[in-house]
Amino acid sequence: MTDVVKEAEVVPEVPEVVVVKDDMLAMVKEADRPVYHAMSTMATLDWKNLLPNQTALLLMQRPMSVSGGGTMYLNFKQALLFAVRCYELGLSPFSDSVWFDANKSSVNLTLAGKRELARLKGIDLGPPKFERLERPWGEIPRTSDVVDAVKKAGFTKDVGYKCSIRVGDPKNLECVEYLAWLSEWYVPRSPVWVNKPEHMLQTRATEKAISLAMGTGASSAVGVEPEGE
Repeated sequence: MTDVVKEAEVVPEVPEVVVVKDDMLAMVKEADRPVYHAMSTMATLDWKNLLPNQTALLLMQRPMSVSGGGTMYLNFKQALLFAVRCYELGLSPFSDSVWFDANKSSVNLTLAGKRELARLKGIDLGPPKFERLERPWGEIPRTSDVVDAVKKAGFTKDVGYKCSIRVGDPKNLECVEYLAWLSEWYVPRSPVWVNKPEHMLQTRATEKAISLAMGTGASSAVGVEPEGE
């Protein structure tokens, strides 16, 4: 009996499928994974080297304080406007130097931001010095809702703080001054102004003096910073 030898079947080799597992992705919550994927190409923590959409996306994740209390989250358009303006100023949008006014779609500086901007401009500023002043209500040229609010807060006289800040080389004895009065700057809708009016008055006098030192003037628009700065 003759054995029949069959030709061996040739089975093509199937390449092994290798599943690359992203261990870090597995550690990210499901809700945060879209952000993880969007930021996966980040090669640096320098915010200026991020893509505009990446910067905006990160800013959208950050709760922002709102004037008068509360928090908000920026939408994509607001976040881009915020990022672009901060880039122009040279200040990080992730710092406490800036805040976004959603009502005006504008970027505002905090007191810390004004000091940082002065430093970036090469302006040497000394520490603020204060002088507390008072004046009778009768010396105020005209009454206003702000004056009425200050009186309701318990002030029998108008209170002012004069802030003096050295500018440049101490040997030159050059300084800027700004006098802020409660009757002009008190913000009755702001909890921090209500709770710490004289502290806030010193803060306002300081930031306006710094504005003068930088040449931006004392008449520039001033917002009510949500942090109370």
